[in-house]
Amino acid sequence: MHHVRRIVCLLLLTVAIPSASAAQAVPAVRLRGVVVDSVVGAPLANAMVRVFRAGSPADGLDVRTDTLGRFTVPTLSVGTWWLSFLHPRLDSLRLEPPLVRVEAVEEGQIDIVLAIPSGPTLARQLCGAPRGDSSAVMLGVVRDAAARLPIAGATIQVVWPEWVFAKEAMTRENMIRAARTDSTGHFVLCHVPQGSTVTAQASTGRDSTGVVEVEIPASGYAVVQFTVDRSSQLTTPAGESGSAPWRRGSGAIVGAVRAPDGRPLPGVMARVLGSGSAVRTDSGGTFRLMDAAAGTQTLEVRAVGFEPQRQLVELVPGVPLSRAFTLERSRVVLDTVRVATGRTLPADIQAIERRWRAGQGVILDGETVRTRTATQLTSALWGIPGVRLGTRAGYGNVVYLRGNRGQDCIPVVFLDGFRFIANGLSVDELVSPADVAAIEVYVRAMQRPAEFTDLADCGVFVVWTKRFLGNVPVMDPKRSR
Repeated sequence: MHHVRRIVCLLLLTVAIPSASAAQAVPAVRLRGVVVDSVVGAPLANAMVRVFRAGSPADGLDVRTDTLGRFTVPTLSVGTWWLSFLHPRLDSLRLEPPLVRVEAVEEGQIDIVLAIPSGPTLARQLCGAPRGDSSAVMLGVVRDAAARLPIAGATIQVVWPEWVFAKEAMTRENMIRAARTDSTGHFVLCHVPQGSTVTAQASTGRDSTGVVEVEIPASGYAVVQFTVDRSSQLTTPAGESGSAPWRRGSGAIVGAVRAPDGRPLPGVMARVLGSGSAVRTDSGGTFRLMDAAAGTQTLEVRAVGFEPQRQLVELVPGVPLSRAFTLERSRVVLDTVRVATGRTLPADIQAIERRWRAGQGVILDGETVRTRTATQLTSALWGIPGVRLGTRAGYGNVVYLRGNRGQDCIPVVFLDGFRFIANGLSVDELVSPADVAAIEVYVRAMQRPAEFTDLADCGVFVVWTKRFLGNVPVMDPKRSR
């Protein structure tokens, strides 16, 4: 476990040799410098630079940096001085204010550069040598959503996909990193990929945040705060012991949704992913969602004909949060034209069509899915032998397959080739029928292709999206081209 409250800045100190001058009774030194934020590679404007006597903090003066991060102290007497600076950026990066010693020995000018270290430097200080491309660090704090107090011993887990080489083949795997908070609620999670997006969740006991997306900047240094609702309740629909529990609490959101022209949009669905009820906007374009778990969550609004939007929200129990959305109309995106001759199709599409040709399971292309349903993706499975749909506490359906022993079982779900870790979500919440390129259903465990091997005694349900397949349509291999 990493024990960390703040990271001490390591500052670059550049001192120019003062020019010779005529002796004076009281020599004076001019101090000139610049403050730089190396994490983003830019000067730090409006920083408060403090210069004070060694052993006498009250004996000093303050100056501020200009828009280019420059500052000047016109006159210092000879002797030992200490130099530091304050800026909100230090707090946001969880860095301690620096402290640099300056020796003024004779009249002249001293030039100095004060720098917040770069992201890679900070990551190496905290985590050591990076593992391949995973050289970033994510640090922050986990707090109670109601009391705002830090939570010790909470677990933070992040997941992201990576391509790996194995046995002369390239496959995709979900990479997982985890960390625990120290006695002050702070954590350091090492070796995550910079310049990417990971999914993250914080938990303590049975309580957890939602699964949220976290941007890891190219600088390789991310600061994140999680809040956990420790008063929320897990509920499971009656008669659906195999379905994922649904979290409810006193988190509330009051929102308004409008079209690009400013008019209210009725009938828009709003929900906190994995928690609370799904609600719709009224005739005035407003919605009230009152039973979500509080804490760090993801709010989504979605309407047919418009691009869905998601926002990261921090909900306080019993305190409604206001949010406003303007939905953009869906862009009409035509599928990429397939050329059967003289062009190699993406490997995933070739594999889908190879399995389709083998006839082991049931495969539907995106067009067929959309003719069977315009709302929930899983509704396209109605009527497929061996498949049954059940209701769940929240948006979407529970998919049941007829297992090897003749009993219903819940299949493993793969989304774009990756095993889908539900964490209380339904695949219906993540993928709409308009986004689907193809779905595959293998009712029995013995039917599962090698690509979707799993130890569970049930079949698999596979969803492929247009975006992942480069918007190239999947086609029935028996269809003439």
